[in-house]
Amino acid sequence: MTPTAIAAPPLSPPRAGECHVWTLPVRHRPEWLDVLTAAERARLDALGDGPAAATHLTSRAVQRLIGSGYLGVPPTEVRIGRRCEHCGAGHGRPRWTGSTLDYSVSHAREWLVMAVVGGGRVGVDIDRLDPGQNPTALASHALAPAEARAFAALPDHRRAQAFLTAWTRKEAAMKLTGHGLAAPPSRIDVTGPTALAPAVPAWPRDPVHLRPLPAPPGHTAALATTHPVTSVRPSGLPWA
Repeated sequence: MTPTAIAAPPLSPPRAGECHVWTLPVRHRPEWLDVLTAAERARLDALGDGPAAATHLTSRAVQRLIGSGYLGVPPTEVRIGRRCEHCGAGHGRPRWTGSTLDYSVSHAREWLVMAVVGGGRVGVDIDRLDPGQNPTALASHALAPAEARAFAALPDHRRAQAFLTAWTRKEAAMKLTGHGLAAPPSRIDVTGPTALAPAVPAWPRDPVHLRPLPAPPGHTAALATTHPVTSVRPSGLPWA
């Protein structure tokens, strides 16, 4: 293994109003094993050789490699904190410890998306419907009342995309706030340009701005930010 196999290029932080978005396929890359911590390696070993292991490796390595590019330290020295701001446990939204940059990661089996902003907070989500999943059944548990009425008025052939659009916007917002699925999705309305959730405890007072993101075929992605984003910059990964 050579150092260049896992080198991260220097990266300039996003400017005000800008978001950097990284999209890459989930794969098992043996050369990325060296950037993981002992705990991350142990978790990877416990997952075996299936899709969950490839997702874990891709997610943790990419967070370290991209963090290395922004922070100017080796990937193995990137510190990632996961303290939940709501309960104090170690399952919270990830942060590069000591950095003012904020980021969010999401995956949908074959693809991973990572979004980085230089100010405020960010949440990102990517998803797809598997064959056999019923968007109408899913919507009955996930949509807010106004969203459900609009969904019910749609013809059947438009319902899958309508559900995915709403769902990814909700997930992105919940990742931004750190609530995750502890916040009932049906209490979050994402019809407009901001996520509205007056009945969700500890929801931010400031607006949570929403926008769609480009996604691979068959997938839908969304971005949530506390600062308005006027420019989304897709970023390539030469070592991916």
